Formats: sequence, C-alpha cells, structure tokens
Amino acid sequence: MLAALALGALAAHGCGGATPSYVTRERLENGLVVSLDGVGGYNWGPRWLRTGLDEAGVQTAIVIYDWSKGPTGLFVGDLVAKERNLAAAHDLARLVTNYAAAMPGRPITIIGHSGGAAVVVWALEVMPAGRQVDRAILLAPALARDYDLSPALRAVRTRMHVMYSYADVGLMGAGTAVFGTMDRQHTVSAGLTGFSLPPAPEDSAQYLKIRQVSWNLDLMKLGHMGGHMGWTSSRFAREFIAPILAGATDPGDPLLVAKPVDPADGGGTHAAKPAGQGVAP
Repeated sequence: MLAALALGALAAHGCGGATPSYVTRERLENGLVVSLDGVGGYNWGPRWLRTGLDEAGVQTAIVIYDWSKGPTGLFVGDLVAKERNLAAAHDLARLVTNYAAAMPGRPITIIGHSGGAAVVVWALEVMPAGRQVDRAILLAPALARDYDLSPALRAVRTRMHVMYSYADVGLMGAGTAVFGTMDRQHTVSAGLTGFSLPPAPEDSAQYLKIRQVSWNLDLMKLGHMGGHMGWTSSRFAREFIAPILAGATDPGDPLLVAKPVDPADGGGTHAAKPAGQGVAP
C-alpha cells in the first residue's frame, strides 16, 4: 500500500514533459533521484540532467520536482517568495520521507540547481529526526556563501557535493547581489565562490560531509564552459554526476578536515578545522 502511494505521489510530481518510464515500480525499487531546477519554472536543466543520467545507465526513479509557482519566467517572484519556497521544501521533505518509508534501504539523492539548491537545503533541514538521504548535490547554489548548512547536513548520510564557478559572475555574482539570494541576502552567492564555514555554525562537524567542486579546465573537456547551465547539461550529468551516484567517484575538495590529535590524548580526532574555503579571487 505504501509503495503504491509513493509511486502515485512521485509520478504526480513529474513536471511537464515527464515520461512515465522514469518513475516505474522497477525504478523505484532501485532508488530515487529527485532533481530541482532554479527560479522561473523552465525545468530545462532537470530534463537535460535526467537524460544524461538515463544514458549513463542510472536505473533509479528520476523525478523532477517542480517547486516554482510561476507563471513560467517570472523568476523574481520565485526568488523573493521565501515563505512559499519554504512550504515547497516541506512538501519535498514529505515526498522523500514517504518514499523512504515505502521503500526502505533504497538510495536517495536530491539534486538542486541554483534556486532549487536552496529548496533542497530547506527540505533537508525539516526532514524527520533520524531520516536521511544518501547524498545531496547542489549545483550553483543561490544561497549566501556563509549560510549554515549544518542543520541540513544532519539529514545527509554520506556526502553533500557543492559545485560552483567563478565564471558564473553574471547570475551568481551580480545577479544575487542585486536581486538577492534565496535566503534574501544581497551578496555574491555560493554558486560563484563555494560555501565558507559560517562564524558560528550550529554543528561544525557536519561540514566534514561537504566536497566542493570548482569549475576548472578539466570540466571544459565535458563541454562545461563555466556558465550557469553547464552543470545541468546531459553530457555533464552522464560523465560527471552519474559516477557520483554509482559511488565510483567522490570529487571535490573538503570544506573542513578532521583535526588529528596527539596519541597521548587517546587518538582519534578533535573538532574539525577549515580547509581551503571558497572565496572570490
């Protein structure tokens, strides 16, 4: 019964152009990938990403969660409607929680691009205690770079990958400085610089789960020229994101590393310390 309800709910959240073959009972048995676009409700990026993952042989259900309330193209309305966006995050958390209850033990990955990355973070923050996704992937996140991710990271079992590009200055630099980030800060966003450790994080040890991927020349070989939509191309999804989902790669630099202690103190590690933090050049 629970499985049938989960199947129906996930299929209903497929956006326009969704193909039923991406949300079948067989795919749901293999796991779940949920993808969120940025502001505006276009959902081009998640469709390209879905195609690339499918071409790479990803066998899980792939759902596009359409959080934008439109009309399509009115990106500023999505950007500033924080209360509405938080409500969408609660709905996403319920969707994922219901799937996990119906299909226990299956891998769950949530991917958010730009404004959708903020909705992913907020959904993770309100997940029930003890409920976790396996990984989260934030592509060009439109959040302030010192946003405290530790409450969200508690709901991530293994890894949060953050991908950013200094070349994305038009949208993730000037754009968020003028129109604001999703958390309503008028500043350059983490999509430009990566996240940094906030001055007083709620739980700094959670930051050990983060790996940050900066756009670089190697990614140009995958057709990613540093722009805002390069993270969602089918080729990038097929050759870079799919191996992460398969557990074959774990790219990126740590934002925080565990600080070793003297064996005389009992071994192990003390509180984490910052690694090289993403800052504007």
